Amino acid sequence: MSKIYLQLREEARNIIATLPLPKFYQQFDREITYSRQMLHSHPLLIKIKKEINPLIEDDFGHGMQHSDLVCVDAGALIQIEMQGKVPSEIEGKSSVEMQKQPETTVILSRDISDNILLVQVAGLLHDIKRKEKKHSIKGANFARAFLSTGGYPLTTNEIDIICSAIKEHEAFQKVKTDQKESGDNIKKNSNHDLQTTPSLISNALYDADKFRWGPDNFTHTLWDMVIFSNAPLNDFIKRYPDGMAILEQIKGTFRTDTGKMYGPDFIDIGIEAGNRLFKIITYIEQQTI
Repeated sequence: MSKIYLQLREEARNIIATLPLPKFYQQFDREITYSRQMLHSHPLLIKIKKEINPLIEDDFGHGMQHSDLVCVDAGALIQIEMQGKVPSEIEGKSSVEMQKQPETTVILSRDISDNILLVQVAGLLHDIKRKEKKHSIKGANFARAFLSTGGYPLTTNEIDIICSAIKEHEAFQKVKTDQKESGDNIKKNSNHDLQTTPSLISNALYDADKFRWGPDNFTHTLWDMVIFSNAPLNDFIKRYPDGMAILEQIKGTFRTDTGKMYGPDFIDIGIEAGNRLFKIITYIEQQTI
C-alpha cells in the first residue's frame, strides 16, 4: 500500500515545485537566516536537540525536520513582531524587490535574542508527545520535567513560558493568554521584560507550526502519516475532502499580526497543491476500478 502513497508524494512534490514560494520567505529572508543560524549554533539548543533526537520519531510526519522548520519560522516571527515591522509597510512591493534585501550584519537586542531562544526551545519540544492523545498537554508536562531537571540555564519563569506555548499550540483550541498582545504593543515598551511576552512566544510557536499546513503538508507530513497508519487508499480518498476543508478553516486561526497576513498564503499554496493532486488521485482510482 505504501507504494501508491510514495507515488502520490512524488506527484505532490512536483506540483509544489511549480508553485510560488510563500511570500513570508520572499520578504523575511534576513530574519529567517538569523533564526536558522541561531538554531544550529546556540549551545543550549544544540544540547536539547542532541538529547531529544532519540525520542522523536519521524514516521508520523512530526519529527526533527518538522521541529527545525517550526523553530526557524517562529524565531523569524519573534524578530518581526518585536522590531515592529508592520506587514502593511511592504504592501505593493514585487517579489523581486522583496527578495533583494541588502546584506547587513544582524545585531539584535538581548530581549529579542532571549525570546528567540525561548520560542526555539518550545519549537524543539512541542511535538515530543505527538502520537499521544492531548499531545500538547502531555508535551508541556514532559518539557517542564525535562527542562527543570536537565541542568539547563533557564529560570522557572522561562520554563513556564515555554511550557505554556507548547500547551497552546494545537489547532482550533481556545487559549487563555491575551491574544491582543502583538509586536505593536511590545515595541512601544522600551522597558520590555520577558514577563510581558508569554503570549508572543505562544502565538509565534502556533503560527510557525501552522505554516507547515501549507506546502509542507503535501511534501512530507501527509504521506508520513498515511504510510505510518497504513490507511487503505479508498479510505484516504474518502477523507480527503474533509481534510481540505480543515485547511481552509485554519486560515482564520493565525495569532500574530505577521501570521495573520502571511499565514493564509502558506495555506492557499497548500490548498492549490491539494486540489491539483486530488485530480491525479481520482484518475488513479478510476484506473484501478
